[in-house]
Amino acid sequence: MSEHSTTRTNAGRPDEDILLDLNFVPQWAKKKPGENHYHAVEERSGRPPRRGGERRERRDSSPRSGRRPPSHHDRKPREVRPRSAKVDLPVTIKFLPEQKRLSSLVRQIHHSKRAYPLIDLAHIFLSDPRGHLVKLEVEPGAEDFKLYQGKRSKMVATDRDVLLRQLLDNHLEDFFEIEEIEVETPSGVFPMIGKIDDILIGPPNHHSYTDRLAEIHRTSYAGMPFERFKEKVQTVRDEELIEQWKQDASKKTVYRLKDGGKEFSLLQAEEYVKTHIAEAEIEEVTRAVLPSSLARRIKDYNLIRMVREAWQQESRFPISLAFAMRAAFRHLHLYTFKAGKNINFITAVKPDPIAPEAAVDTIRAILEFLADHPGSTRLQLVEGLRPGAEKDSERAHEILNPIRWLVEKGHIIEFFNGTLSVPSRRRR
Repeated sequence: MSEHSTTRTNAGRPDEDILLDLNFVPQWAKKKPGENHYHAVEERSGRPPRRGGERRERRDSSPRSGRRPPSHHDRKPREVRPRSAKVDLPVTIKFLPEQKRLSSLVRQIHHSKRAYPLIDLAHIFLSDPRGHLVKLEVEPGAEDFKLYQGKRSKMVATDRDVLLRQLLDNHLEDFFEIEEIEVETPSGVFPMIGKIDDILIGPPNHHSYTDRLAEIHRTSYAGMPFERFKEKVQTVRDEELIEQWKQDASKKTVYRLKDGGKEFSLLQAEEYVKTHIAEAEIEEVTRAVLPSSLARRIKDYNLIRMVREAWQQESRFPISLAFAMRAAFRHLHLYTFKAGKNINFITAVKPDPIAPEAAVDTIRAILEFLADHPGSTRLQLVEGLRPGAEKDSERAHEILNPIRWLVEKGHIIEFFNGTLSVPSRRRR
């Protein structure tokens, strides 16, 4: 079988083209592992990604104000905490094929009747973030270790509070109707106003100041000690900022339970979720399967580090993914055989060797030639049995016409690159 293959890219192609993008051994084995899709995420801060993409620039760069709390999905990035110590958690990480792409691949293998190296199919699925899933499983006997998963987000964490914060940040709309209403504009004399970064707290002499200060710390600076947070507060004389605060404070965001009930502020709504909803939304698990796109957003430092390291190891030789794919292929009526240097191949046609002496002359000649010259192409087969024959000539078609039938019956194996061989007659 020829060792040459064509390198192609799969950017922007549909799943149905996956076989066209294969780049097989030995070229695969000689390549360095591809980009680790989990690497960059581990370097990021501990906050979840913003819903709807990156934060947009404000039209007005002046500080935000108002008594209403910041939107739960537009909060100030929390201070990045020091990186956790490296700890190997009692979690086994393996990779599984994504089912829709696997089904697409199986359909193509059935249609093509060709044989493909299993390990290289696994490489293709592992190198594509859309092609694989990440399975995390708590090791037996790790009774003191806890792994949690959010029912809505499917995200995992070793700290339940991480998932609780995510539930509050990203899913309040699932439980509440959210509305902005008009309220009475603050009145009084306000010579100064407090602010932190681009958020207006309000005048220190307004009755809402203390609660507003605590509210901003809780919703936007939870990772910062409260005393340090207070040190960052600035008190300034600025009529424009005071007027802006008044205008913003004349509006209020309220949260109403979708099944009816009273109005809540943001903090009250969050407290309601914590006490009445979170218990059913966050569960302790021993096993979780995540899409690659979700696994790469894991916030737990040691979990994402272990996923990254597992991917690096798997990219050298994707054994766990290959085993999972092999089991799935068997279930989907594909066959496995070994050829070359003990390489596993997948095909839709069960290899079925026949004795050349039992076949008619032309087929016997084809089988004997391929037994002596495994890995020959159709042109090489014609040249060997009909020297000098033109590829479209009748003499050439005497050799080429039976090939399709022989491949469909499994008497000849056609490999991914069009080379041909006869299956081994040895009993295993």
